[in-house]
Amino acid sequence: MPSDPNPPDLILVSDLHLGRGRLSGTGRYHALETFFFDEDFLDFCQGLVAEAEQRRTPFRLIFNGDTFDLLRIEPAHVGPSAARRERRFGAPVTPEVAAEMMTSILAGHPAWVEAVALVLAAGHGVLFLPGNHDVELQWEPVQRPLREAVAEALRRRGAGVEEALGRLVFEPWFHHEPGRIWVEHGSQYDPECSFRYPLRAGQPALWDGPALERDMPLGNFFQRYLYNAFGAITFIVPSTRANSRYLRWLVWNRPGLLLRVLSGHGPFSLQLLRRVAMTAGGMSPQEEAHRAELERLAAGSGLGRTLHDIDALKHVPPNLAQAARAVVWPLARLVLLALTVGLGGFGLWFAAFGAITHLQAGLGFKTVLFLGMHLALMAVLLGGLAWRLLRAPAAPPRPLRRAAGHIARLLGVPIVTFGHIHEEVVAPLDTGAPGAATYFNTGTWISVFTHEPLLPRERIQFSFLRVRGHQAELLHWSPSRGRAVPAILFEEDEHAVEPGVRAA
Repeated sequence: MPSDPNPPDLILVSDLHLGRGRLSGTGRYHALETFFFDEDFLDFCQGLVAEAEQRRTPFRLIFNGDTFDLLRIEPAHVGPSAARRERRFGAPVTPEVAAEMMTSILAGHPAWVEAVALVLAAGHGVLFLPGNHDVELQWEPVQRPLREAVAEALRRRGAGVEEALGRLVFEPWFHHEPGRIWVEHGSQYDPECSFRYPLRAGQPALWDGPALERDMPLGNFFQRYLYNAFGAITFIVPSTRANSRYLRWLVWNRPGLLLRVLSGHGPFSLQLLRRVAMTAGGMSPQEEAHRAELERLAAGSGLGRTLHDIDALKHVPPNLAQAARAVVWPLARLVLLALTVGLGGFGLWFAAFGAITHLQAGLGFKTVLFLGMHLALMAVLLGGLAWRLLRAPAAPPRPLRRAAGHIARLLGVPIVTFGHIHEEVVAPLDTGAPGAATYFNTGTWISVFTHEPLLPRERIQFSFLRVRGHQAELLHWSPSRGRAVPAILFEEDEHAVEPGVRAA
């Protein structure tokens, strides 16, 4: 497929995580809301439109997944006849339930809807891609409330509704411009957040409650059945390292809340066992629907077998093995470590006790030895604990960056961009071919809880990627300046990149 010689500019944002927003009656936000920046986003879009008018250049605004959060969200009210699990955790997010959620989300974020309408009314395009928190965006019933809300905002502006809505596009997986860029959310390359069968646009009726449970990534499972119970202090933590850091923070700072949630959230354990048991169920209809949609995309995009190769890059281990690795094995390792330390320590203590007891010495000398033995054991215990808490963290895994390199090689594109990890990244890719390629991650617009919380940077960066021609620049919107400035990045030992670096 030939590339456009004069492509429009691209503006890419990801991971806004819009929830139910603000309550109309009280003006307060729902407890699980994380996006509080509707007016800032409206100002951002006004700045984009004004700059485009000045440059006389059209642009396309791309929402690269997790724009909406249908996972971290208050369950809708269910009737008294509903099962206890649904009353506690909400109904399975079928197309009908997801459409109701979307309606509620848009009602709670009117300024954000106005921002989308503003871009469309000015003659520019808007594209939505799904993420692991809004994979349901592929379904037409879920798209419909968004179209209707934007249409109403366009009418208030006096814009041509049909023409503008023609520039509002939903894609089920990716956006690809040959020789220029590949865009997708990136969660499929994260072992904790990938679906076996993510392509769901073809037959939404297949996705009933059991099918949704069987193909729910473990990260999504923990968010729905455990983390949502922590309420407003819960951060969306998109990695194992951030999860462990967050739980450690709870232990030190909110132990009462942690114990209260765990003790009152016993059904989570039952849900975990139920989840493991469900992995034995077959998913042949969903697999067939995924493959049919993959074939359709491969033919329509002109990528052919290359798209199958990209689909094969996703990390989807068997759910039972995933659960065992992520839950059972760490617990077993902890128990084995505790037993080893406990038995070893008791053996040493018993041996030392016996040796001191049989010494031909006075009571005072034996007492000093006993005290010294206990102090030495306590020092070893405290030293081991301090080493465990203070040791330098291991280098974080980078599955998305590896996948970006593979995609750049397969497609020959100079720019590959993902979201999902809530961390801004600019890194060169070694494609083994002439010409430079760069991986970008657009971070998030919400508060972050990372494995490095002491980085001297703003807690919230309204980050986005701007692509002009074949050059890309990672920026963030500064409300105080009313303009975009280079994103705050730090050099890495392996990939040292200057902040604001552009990909040639």
